[in-house]
Amino acid sequence: MLREFIFKANKTITSSNINLKDLPGSCGRLDLVCRCVSSAFFLSHDIRRDVVFYAVFYGEPNPPVAIKFVGGELKKVSPDERNIAIFIKKALKKFEETPENKRTEWIESTPGICVSKKEFREIILEKKNEGKRILYLHKAGEDFENVKIGENEDVVFILGDHIGIGEEDEDFLEDIGAEKVSLSPLELHADHCIVIVHNILDKRFK
Repeated sequence: MLREFIFKANKTITSSNINLKDLPGSCGRLDLVCRCVSSAFFLSHDIRRDVVFYAVFYGEPNPPVAIKFVGGELKKVSPDERNIAIFIKKALKKFEETPENKRTEWIESTPGICVSKKEFREIILEKKNEGKRILYLHKAGEDFENVKIGENEDVVFILGDHIGIGEEDEDFLEDIGAEKVSLSPLELHADHCIVIVHNILDKRFK
């Protein structure tokens, strides 16, 4: 089973001018993106190779910018926020150095990390067209513990930052038949949601 996560970062900076000392503030909650990456991939003394994580940034000055992390290809990335932010900075720098007419393709910045001028919905639709199952994490959805998933079924989880994904994107997900699933009756941090998803699936299939 391939586990994929697509995360919408509404205010995260889209230039390489990242202040590593101020990830939550001037970088538009880049700290949360980094925590999501850490939660998506890192185990104690190991890494999840069956995971792909997408973050789509909509902050200034060049939105949108999408960054893709592929667990089976990552090298020299560690779980701490600062290290992950440095790799994101490199990806954004690579994006800035790429001619505009080539930015719509995935451009590798470092092993396992690529960057592109892709919209949040565009990536989701690509996954839908690949025949993958789309699950939107929302507290009002069906209890994820009760959702049946095949052992070899590839699933894509959609989640937003502290702002959410917005009404228009929620309508889009409904239109394409995404399933709304819940991890808790409470509002949780996105990185915590990723850990809970992994835990539930690990107990079923590992």
